[in-house]
Amino acid sequence: MTMITVRHKRQERLIPQHMRASSLIPVLAYDPENHLFFGDDQSLSFAFHCEPLTYGDDKIQERVTGLLNHQFPANTMLQFILFRSPDINTQMNKMLSLRDDYRHPLLSRVVEERVEFLRRYTTENLEARTNKGYFNNGLVQDLKLVITCKIPLKGQRPEQAEIEELINIRNKVESALNTVGVQPQPMTAKSFRRLVSTMLNWGPQASWRHGGDEWEQDKPLCDQLFDYDTDITLEKDHLRLGEHYVKALSAKKLPPLFYFGNALAFVGDITGGSSSVKENYMIVTNVFYPESQKTKDSLERKRKFTINQAYGPLLKFVPVLAEKKQSFDALYDSLNDGASPVQISYTAFIFAPTKKRMQAAAASLAGFWRENRFTLLEDKFIGLPLLINSLPLCSDRYSVRDLNRHKTMTSEQASVLLPIFGEWKGTGTFHAALLSRNGQLMSMSLHDSNTNKNLVIAAESGSGKSFWANELLLSYLSEGAQVWVIDAGKSYQNLCDILDGDFLQFGESADICLNPFELVQNYIDEEDALVSLVSAMASHKGQLDEFQIASLKQIMSSLWDEHGQSLKVDHIEQACLAAEDQRVRDIGAQLFVFTSRGGYGNYFAHDNNVKFQKQFTVLELDELQGRKHLRQVVLLQLIYQIQQEVFLGERNRKKVVFIDEAWDLLKQGEVSVFIEHAYRKFRKYGGSVIIATQSINDLYENEVGRAIAENSASMHLLGQTEETVESVRREGRLTLSEGGFNMLRTVHTVAGVYSEIFVKSKSGMGVGRLIVGEFQKLLYSTDPVDVNAIAQHRKRGLGVAEAIQAVLHERGLTDAA
Repeated sequence: MTMITVRHKRQERLIPQHMRASSLIPVLAYDPENHLFFGDDQSLSFAFHCEPLTYGDDKIQERVTGLLNHQFPANTMLQFILFRSPDINTQMNKMLSLRDDYRHPLLSRVVEERVEFLRRYTTENLEARTNKGYFNNGLVQDLKLVITCKIPLKGQRPEQAEIEELINIRNKVESALNTVGVQPQPMTAKSFRRLVSTMLNWGPQASWRHGGDEWEQDKPLCDQLFDYDTDITLEKDHLRLGEHYVKALSAKKLPPLFYFGNALAFVGDITGGSSSVKENYMIVTNVFYPESQKTKDSLERKRKFTINQAYGPLLKFVPVLAEKKQSFDALYDSLNDGASPVQISYTAFIFAPTKKRMQAAAASLAGFWRENRFTLLEDKFIGLPLLINSLPLCSDRYSVRDLNRHKTMTSEQASVLLPIFGEWKGTGTFHAALLSRNGQLMSMSLHDSNTNKNLVIAAESGSGKSFWANELLLSYLSEGAQVWVIDAGKSYQNLCDILDGDFLQFGESADICLNPFELVQNYIDEEDALVSLVSAMASHKGQLDEFQIASLKQIMSSLWDEHGQSLKVDHIEQACLAAEDQRVRDIGAQLFVFTSRGGYGNYFAHDNNVKFQKQFTVLELDELQGRKHLRQVVLLQLIYQIQQEVFLGERNRKKVVFIDEAWDLLKQGEVSVFIEHAYRKFRKYGGSVIIATQSINDLYENEVGRAIAENSASMHLLGQTEETVESVRREGRLTLSEGGFNMLRTVHTVAGVYSEIFVKSKSGMGVGRLIVGEFQKLLYSTDPVDVNAIAQHRKRGLGVAEAIQAVLHERGLTDAA
């Protein structure tokens, strides 16, 4: 059996006392059929891995109270454990496996480095120093919620009736947890071993970090938890697990008023302030169920005694009696409303690599909790029994008496204190990875939606929009997706060069033709889009009336029957000019500029020669800045051509089109029909459209913007001005609570450190920070200093990747991502 050493310091001498792990951990065996655990303390138990709630309301509180009100056997122990864990291996493996079927010499390397970057900072603080000061983003972590239930047995071994009773309780608890919304998953021997191992073994070579979590069925579970190099050293005010320091803090006084949902504060400062704890920590609430009637009778006697004292002469000498009476009255009222009497303990643990960091984190935690009206005090002498009693399935019913850390209350009162809240963990799939303001790893994907896969990005200038867009696009490219970027600012030329993509620049010297009719597969299905496209050619401001549009439809339909894919703008112009009605002849005159004889004819009057043969294509409209009408029609035709590629391309390949710095062209004229048609086609064939604009208000200025907003399942909002947020709130343009708007107001960017993104999606919402390593910082940068530095090395013949490495070397920076 595994051996551990507990060392007691006495008069400067270490006295070794060898113990078996089973003397500390009571969990012996596991029943895989019923998901039950057997302990040597005459107990039978079960547990669930859960996802923390991101918000609370009255309905959820009723369900939580209902769970606590369940008629558990006397001496049952429930545990609610919220653990900021360094274990992100599962998420990182999913991030890598998502790319298993696609290998790219650069993209695969960047993703692997990204994974290592995130893993590295589970043990090191994410620190940065800039000319704006020092920033400590803490550790990368995953918040794990574990809920356990443990009942005592009559004898040394469980009887069949006891097993059946616990199975029945487990089923009811699982059902209750599902209604609460914490997504319970039964704990198994393997998951128990991995979870507890992460709490006990903190070394860089800990077995759980390298996959050592298999359940050895021929050994007691308690002997599979401690690594061989993990010893426990007891000090007066803390203990050590190997070389890692642990400090326990217990609640001396609970807040007089606390509401359901306030426990979200346990995860740290969600407003982005600096008061959050930067180390790993664990919050544990043990709930003990005494004999119900006996406890009620005892409470009633104490209440009557206190009432007698509170109304007597003793009150002026002991003013606390009035407060004590109020507490008993609250207990009495809650019990009369059907709540159950319980006893709870509230304990926090700090885990840190150094004593100094442990002490700083403990002070920070106590101070932060004090802001929430908790009085947390360091537990100096019983750290080890508190820790063991707080490990999953290790709570001891005798600890209520021996540790004297439990407080009596009702299930209704206890429900508001449970540590069951956490920050949003993202959409579910790791196409990209963000970090919450407290270091929670967040997944991000446009494809975690059962409606459409489209996105709107709104970002004020300088808030990091191009940086985030580069990361998002690279993340999809690394999975093998085909990506098109339509831009008007050359923000993506670096990324295109480094990926050997196609960079098509529209300008005077460009030999590019975009005749749309060669691409038509089914004219009837695409008629609305084609008529809308030709209407945009005829009228930049969208001033064709209903008669003109109907006439244009009739003419184009007849011409399609005659010419098919050989149809040209010239044919439409001539047919319109030959019409009897002047209004239709006006269309022909207005189309002239796009015919083979007009100034824009070289873009549309000849054979289409734009082929999307590479994985990444950037379509740059910067040189068309002075010709807005041409830019708009080119943009619409590019969208049409890309949607045809989506239709004809590989069905199982993801396809993303990103429109940046060209949003203003979609606001001109009546192009809403065209956009709605394009979005429908992208949705039907699994494509994603990303539109970037500066202000969220831009989307609601016309029909096109509203159509885009309504057809975009996700919104990513970077820094927005106070005026913009207030306008959006006042006009009801975003469905957010007041707290959501307050959160949106705090979204900001610190150049060179992180960009914050308010993510609103079908699967939830939250604020994530994009923090990357030095290579990606330089790769995505639009700072002229960085762009010029890379350009200088490229002039020497270096590729973009080599040029970036050369710049990093010159600046004395290491490639950390």
